[in-house]
Amino acid sequence: MKKIHLTIILFLAYGMVSAQESSKEAIGKLSFLVGNWEGEAKAATGPGEIQLINQHESVAVKLGGRMLMIEGKGYQNGDLVFNAIGLVTFDEGNQKYEMQSWLATGETTKAYFEERGDKKFEWGFPLPNGQVRYLISLDEEGRWKEKGEFSPDGNTWYPSFEMLLTKKAD
Repeated sequence: MKKIHLTIILFLAYGMVSAQESSKEAIGKLSFLVGNWEGEAKAATGPGEIQLINQHESVAVKLGGRMLMIEGKGYQNGDLVFNAIGLVTFDEGNQKYEMQSWLATGETTKAYFEERGDKKFEWGFPLPNGQVRYLISLDEEGRWKEKGEFSPDGNTWYPSFEMLLTKKAD
């Protein structure tokens, strides 16, 4: 009887371990973003104020498929006005994505990053006066669509960012 119980426990433990997602599998779900993208971004800079930006995103898989690196550059009138690098990894032990970003201004952020469906991801982070979240997806034409929202209380959300990018041929 003890052998049967041990066999069942080992079988269940194996099933739990084998059901876990590897970092390569998790980062592979983001491969649709790999490449160079260009388009327009709109950022809310204050009540009723919108900043239009010519946005470029360069996305590559690194570390043998275990990390996604995203570099964003935004231009106005040919001048660089935004530059950031984000790294997305997957913690196999916790079965969660992790994201960290750095801005050219010296700011850094640790963000949550979660799968929300096929080729749909949400990321965000807290701010001193609320929180922001961004939803990444592809539209029906295969363009990178990203919408950002700000919430002062976690319940009411206000549009703060919108981006629509087309993938460029390599």
